[in-house]
Amino acid sequence: MAYKDKEGMTYIERTSQENDAFDPLLVNLHDSLSLYRFNPNKDDAVSAIIASVSEILDANLSPSEQGLASDILVGLIKQAEQDIRVSLSEKIALRDNVDSALLNFLAYDSIDVAAPVLLHSSLLSETDLIYIIESKAQDHWQTIAQRKNITDNVTNRLIEKNDHKTACNILKNDTLDLPEDILKKLHVVATENDEVAGAFLDYKALPRAMAVNLYWHVSVAIRQSIASKFNVKDSELDKALEDCVQDFSDTMLQDNKIKPSNMMKNVADQYFESSMITDAFLVSALRRRQGRFFIALFSKRSNLSYNVIWNMMRQIGGQGLAVACRAMNISKENFVSLFLLSRTIVRSSQAVHAEELRMAMRYYDSLTHKMAKEILQDSIAN
Repeated sequence: MAYKDKEGMTYIERTSQENDAFDPLLVNLHDSLSLYRFNPNKDDAVSAIIASVSEILDANLSPSEQGLASDILVGLIKQAEQDIRVSLSEKIALRDNVDSALLNFLAYDSIDVAAPVLLHSSLLSETDLIYIIESKAQDHWQTIAQRKNITDNVTNRLIEKNDHKTACNILKNDTLDLPEDILKKLHVVATENDEVAGAFLDYKALPRAMAVNLYWHVSVAIRQSIASKFNVKDSELDKALEDCVQDFSDTMLQDNKIKPSNMMKNVADQYFESSMITDAFLVSALRRRQGRFFIALFSKRSNLSYNVIWNMMRQIGGQGLAVACRAMNISKENFVSLFLLSRTIVRSSQAVHAEELRMAMRYYDSLTHKMAKEILQDSIAN
């Protein structure tokens, strides 16, 4: 029976029979805590505390006593030192009769304490795990990712955190059979990190097509592994490269976002080595609104820095772009296309005036290939 005192605090009135059953357990817990405080042999004292807690959890308690026991144990954990909290978590993690308040208190603790519960407690629901993911940091995500048979909802929440170690742990979790939609999300993470890519390629049921699609996004060493493990043909690699390039679109470039990604630079290197950075390809990159990829390609072909190219793309009148195009023997028609298309990415809200276009064309016509090449060389040297 519950009652409140004058200050509004709630107390639980227990029967004499409940007192007889429960009080000795509390006395044992008190004695074991005293032993811990004053006994130099901490290991024995911790064992005594764990034994006392186990007796309380194993006891056939009434609902009111179970609530009181949970409150007492949460209070104990709040004040306990790290070794006791870790030991209690290890003990409680494998039990199927733990009060939710006690279990969640442990799950939200530091990772040393929380890990046993996060890994092993069958009492943590999908909702519990999602709340923990959303309120805690990487250590908790990475541990939950190693938990047996986590649901697709939990897995998706973990992937959304874009933490590479968490993604690796999901891929290495042998209890998971990941559906295609989740593997596609992990594929995106794998394109950004070689460690994740390695785990992705080692996944037990990875579709061959996904491995091929990953090829151009990873280091040379991992590429060799893909080609060998999946017996990839050159024609498949060419198709994968085309698909990869389609993902390089930018809506609009800004001063602080002009640098190509490592992947863009990597692909630009591949195209340059294969003599594929043609005038038409540069134009098509801008038509696809691939501004940063265009900068990577143009830089590779002209040897100009990213900043110089960015400034050329923004320059009124197009003199700098005209010099570079003349020096690289880019035709007048393709120069005009590059000039107009670059404006759609740099200044999408401002149309190019006819006079500005005429100015750019006159400047292009006034240059010879030799003159432009000398000017370009000076720009590179400076």
